[in-house]
Amino acid sequence: MIGIVLLGVFAVCAALMATRRLPALLALPIMALAIAVLSGVGAAGLQSLVVTGTVKLSTVMITVILGALLSRVTMQTGIAETIVNYAAEFGGDQPAWVTLAMCAVVAILFSSLYGLGAIIMVGSIVLPIMMTVGVPRRTAATSFMLAYALGFIFNVSQWRFYEDVFGIFRRDLQPFAYVLAAIDACALLAFILIDLRRTRGYATWAVASGEPIARRRAPPFALVTPVVPLILFFGWGVDPILAFSIAALYGALTTQPRKVIETLVSSAIRGVEDVAPAILLFMGIGMLLTAVNDPHVAQALRPAVAAIAPRHGFGYVILFGLLSPLALYRGPLNPYGVGIGVYYVLAGLGILPHIALAAAVMAVVQVQNACDPTNTQNVWVANFTGVRVQDLMRATLPYQVGVATLATLCVVAFGPALFGQNLFASVASPAAAATPAYPGLTAPPSAAHVVAIAHPFDPLSARAAESVQHQIAGGWSGFRAIPLVGDPSAEDCRAKPYAAVLRIAASSDDVGLYLHDCAGWPVDEWHDAGASSPDAAGGRALGLLVRLRTWMKERPQLADSLFGRGLAYDARSGVPAYFYSLFKSNDGQMRAFVRPGGPAYAAGLRTNDIVVKIDGKFWWEYGTYPSQRRAYDGLPHAFTITRGGHESEVRLGAPYDGE
Repeated sequence: MIGIVLLGVFAVCAALMATRRLPALLALPIMALAIAVLSGVGAAGLQSLVVTGTVKLSTVMITVILGALLSRVTMQTGIAETIVNYAAEFGGDQPAWVTLAMCAVVAILFSSLYGLGAIIMVGSIVLPIMMTVGVPRRTAATSFMLAYALGFIFNVSQWRFYEDVFGIFRRDLQPFAYVLAAIDACALLAFILIDLRRTRGYATWAVASGEPIARRRAPPFALVTPVVPLILFFGWGVDPILAFSIAALYGALTTQPRKVIETLVSSAIRGVEDVAPAILLFMGIGMLLTAVNDPHVAQALRPAVAAIAPRHGFGYVILFGLLSPLALYRGPLNPYGVGIGVYYVLAGLGILPHIALAAAVMAVVQVQNACDPTNTQNVWVANFTGVRVQDLMRATLPYQVGVATLATLCVVAFGPALFGQNLFASVASPAAAATPAYPGLTAPPSAAHVVAIAHPFDPLSARAAESVQHQIAGGWSGFRAIPLVGDPSAEDCRAKPYAAVLRIAASSDDVGLYLHDCAGWPVDEWHDAGASSPDAAGGRALGLLVRLRTWMKERPQLADSLFGRGLAYDARSGVPAYFYSLFKSNDGQMRAFVRPGGPAYAAGLRTNDIVVKIDGKFWWEYGTYPSQRRAYDGLPHAFTITRGGHESEVRLGAPYDGE
């Protein structure tokens, strides 16, 4: 029931944004707070939502601000103007060539520029040039938006967003980005050729008398400034924050070396003004991500989202290709609107490989970037050219929907070539997609109801262990107790003769009973404090065994799974599991503790691996506790680890969510 109510909140907020009664800047935080209240998180939870959520995408925000800094440097120093002027001279007075040249410039510039200020500056130069040589208003506006969307495929700020939200590595998604760009470029070229042929010879706008179109001011070696971040990020893997900073400094030094400080400071101030709405939007997205990440919210939304989740290639193309217009008006597929919650829950379901979901978002964003009437860039371009923003949407939408559809078809058809795996080969059924086979996850049938008892060397604990083993062997109907041989956490469970492990630790002031599964994964523990003699330790251990029996009665599903097949998992929880945890060791490192045979183990993660980064960010950027919580959110995170002095990367696959 709560899931339906939460979907209703999504629908109401989407409707308010679509009818422009509530801006996305306010709708997303309101939606996050409403979801949290309905889920019963309480006052402390609401405070955590606001404090944690608003800074969740802080790295993305800083990247966007530095991207805007570069945008202002590029415009203030005349670099953008000079590039446009060269392109205009190349095109001459031929409308088709001028349009192609201007679109190429726009695409190149917006692979690094960001913000409405950049749109206004570049558009104020490019659009008059196109319309002065006879390109109709509608054609100029549409070409500009399509070229903007093409360049934004490689915008470094956008890639930072993908990394932080969806946990993808650049190199994994980069081949698909090239394919998407090729499809988008073909769509742009098709539009220009078709539209100019239909409207050839009709000039509808001219620059006012005496207004300069462009002046060549920047030196030639400064003109590479807009592509410096691309070279650093895609070529050498430099962090986007550093890449933008280097590019801005290079642009200022090569154009105005005597005014470097002045140029950078003024550009930074104007850049923050340009992207202030985007920063507020990312704060709202962070709050919504935090709300959806709450286990109660995710569990409530899971059935509804699972019902629409595509489980085969055909459904994937339908949802993210043909239905990509659902991204308009901040709709359910818009990652900058209500869609962020949908994508996040989809990621947790494990039905789609994470890389396929990220590719789907990239395809859908092509529709959102060029067509959405709620975008500030669409509104400005429409007003500047004298075209209705709805007409601009109608002109761009068929081409961008075609781009999204062809891109998703490529994901389905060429997944092995693009991503190194057949993304839909194993999606024969929901169960098969969500629950892959892990051979070492459970013990063999012969191990059912066999409990291994660890016998420590100290006399006090050994006496307690003997009492526990005799009690299980003689008093637990259907159970057997055997001595534990070896370390259960050293290997998976496929050949284990037992389903569960009991360890007893007795000291002069405490007796503890520790329950583990067949692979040594901790399940629960019980303690009885007080002075002990050898005789008393055995009796108190038997008392703890009674508490274990009570636990089995109170949690029958979990107990049946543990003692029947060696796996401590309650299918009723509805929360997928990877069976690993993160802990901070005495040396200050974040390390992994991994259950052999589980999904994290199958992905390559091992106990005592040093975790350096989580989803592309250093773990200390999240904080200790938020980093450790990620082990239990059921999401396929990616890790940069160090093992034996060598750094490598581990990406989780699908989680285990019951049989």
